[in-house]
Amino acid sequence: MSKRSLLLGGGWLLSAAATFGLGWTLKPSSESTSDPALTASGADGSLVPAVRIKSEEAKAAAKRVDGAFLDKYVIGDQISVESMTAAMKDVLGEDDPLKRAALMSALLAQLTPENAKAAWAVMKETRGSGRRGPGGDSSRQLFLNAWGRVDGKAALTELMAVTEGENGEEGRGGRGGRDRGRGMMDTYSALTGWATADGENAAEFVDGLEDDRMKGMYMSGVVRGMLVNDVDDAVDYVSSLPEGTDNVDRYMSSIADEVLEDGVSSATKWVDGLDDESLKEGAMSRVASEFVQEDLQGAVAWVAEHAGEAYANDAVEEVAEQWAEKDPQAVIEWGASLPESAQADVYSEALDEWTERDPLAASEYLASMPSSAAKDSAVEGFATELAKNDPESAVVWAQTIGNESLRAEALTDVAQNWFRQDQAAVEAWLPTSGLSEEAQNTVTTSQSRGGDFGRGGGRGRGR
Repeated sequence: MSKRSLLLGGGWLLSAAATFGLGWTLKPSSESTSDPALTASGADGSLVPAVRIKSEEAKAAAKRVDGAFLDKYVIGDQISVESMTAAMKDVLGEDDPLKRAALMSALLAQLTPENAKAAWAVMKETRGSGRRGPGGDSSRQLFLNAWGRVDGKAALTELMAVTEGENGEEGRGGRGGRDRGRGMMDTYSALTGWATADGENAAEFVDGLEDDRMKGMYMSGVVRGMLVNDVDDAVDYVSSLPEGTDNVDRYMSSIADEVLEDGVSSATKWVDGLDDESLKEGAMSRVASEFVQEDLQGAVAWVAEHAGEAYANDAVEEVAEQWAEKDPQAVIEWGASLPESAQADVYSEALDEWTERDPLAASEYLASMPSSAAKDSAVEGFATELAKNDPESAVVWAQTIGNESLRAEALTDVAQNWFRQDQAAVEAWLPTSGLSEEAQNTVTTSQSRGGDFGRGGGRGRGR
């Protein structure tokens, strides 16, 4: 299983946050005088100016979408607390999703530290605001991102209180975890906006959190927010994280996604130019997964240049996995040309795929291979795939693996599949299997697991 699968599988909150953040993160306009009615559907994806625009311009923009909308609420050069309450109710009450988006953009351009809390009070109490609202828009997330930009500290203080249940909202109506989950997503939204406007203080806020799971999720928000302005800022932030920080590969993968918007060629040059090798792993794996789909031979040549380096292992495996879907034998032959430290995962991916296609041909090739660490990995891939249809034969193959630790891992994975098919046979075999008591217990509780998830899930990395 490649790093691509791991990036998708680890931690629902972090994954949800990263995926969701990619969909609605706001980009600032190049000029503070941007027309909010236009930026609501602008070519660059902008929705809210980075700073509050002059009320005259906001009025003119709003008139183009709803006559004298802001004229009713702007007094002097801003919207008062009381007027913001009424204005937000007007916007959220609009049924036409396109019109509501334009009105929301104009209104958020008038957001200030003084009136933001009044707007939030309306937003959080309005049934259906946000993703579940009429038309399924993201008004709630757009507002929270904008609030984070104009007063990040106040927004996070307010939202964290809800998330942590300090005001009793978490458990209201018996919803508990669901409300807390939404509270964390709300906080993530505001944090991305804060990081866009003031990355240093947003990062400092996250660094002070005590809950490691929340900290990991919100670090992702800081990365997403910084990416709105500059890729280098986001890279510098990730590079500054303490040694051993979890999820660094995921953060770098999300940064790579941004770089890939300029094309694979630019992305490979960017990865090659990263000075900190500890940051290359997640970035290179993500770029390789895109590269191999566009240009197989180009991707093969690129990862081969780095093969043997620890940071390149996942990228090499990624290319091997996708190539093996077309020509597993060619992957094995390619693997033989790589440094020994890179061969194991290549052979494992190739044999896994080859076994699914033609187990007889795969077994004949394996039998001809000389004993080596690479062959052990190839046998593991072969046995794990074979176990889906012929677990007893797979056990025989797994027992030929020379590396004791890898043999135990392969036997455990194979036996889990076998146990789901013939519980009595496995229970009779286990005492003679040579597996530890812990591994045997893992086998007999495998019915709660699916497929070969256990095999892939054990390869996650932090930094």
